[in-house]
Order: sequence, then structure tokens, then C-alpha cells
Amino acid sequence: MANDQSITSGFNESGLSRMYRSKAVEQHAIQSEIRTLVIIAGYACDFLTERLESLPEDFFTCIEEMKEVMESIDLKSLDFEQQSLTLKRTKRRLEAKATRQNRQKEI
Repeated sequence: MANDQSITSGFNESGLSRMYRSKAVEQHAIQSEIRTLVIIAGYACDFLTERLESLPEDFFTCIEEMKEVMESIDLKSLDFEQQSLTLKRTKRRLEAKATRQNRQKEI
């Protein structure tokens, strides 16, 4: 129980809660961009189902927009992965610190 209190106290002091919030915001942003990608892809598919002799400029605009959104998703996912690794390391460091402090109290 004391270990849990040390971790909780360290959790707040280390900015870990801020890191978790930031990670959640980044995750939400990625999900939003994926939804945007699906919507744009839907528009592009609509142009293909119209049985046109040639594709309109709007189709190619959709493709360019999809490329931009995919690049953004790629960058955001790299940031998200980095945040995840940083969170894991920080949490392990806090847990180790709390364990050391509890051992010192026992002595």
C-alpha cells in the first residue's frame, strides 16, 4: 500500500499524468485523421463508380489529399510511439524509485 502511495505521489510530481493526457490527445488526433482519410477515400470511390470516360480533376485532388493525410498519420504515429516509450520508461523509473524508498524505510 505504501508502495502504491509512493507511485501515486510520484505520478503527480513527475508529470506522468500530463504525459498520459498528451498521449490520449495524440491518439484521438490519429483516429480523427483516419476517419478523414476514409471520408476522402469514399469521395474518390464515388468518382470511380460514375462510369466516366476519364477521371475528373476532383478525383486526383482526393488522391493528393489522401497522401497528405497519410503523411500526417505517419508522423503522428511516430510521435505516439515515442510518447508510449517515454511513458513506460518514466513509469518504470517511478516504480523502481518507490521500491527503493520502501526498502530504505524498512531498514
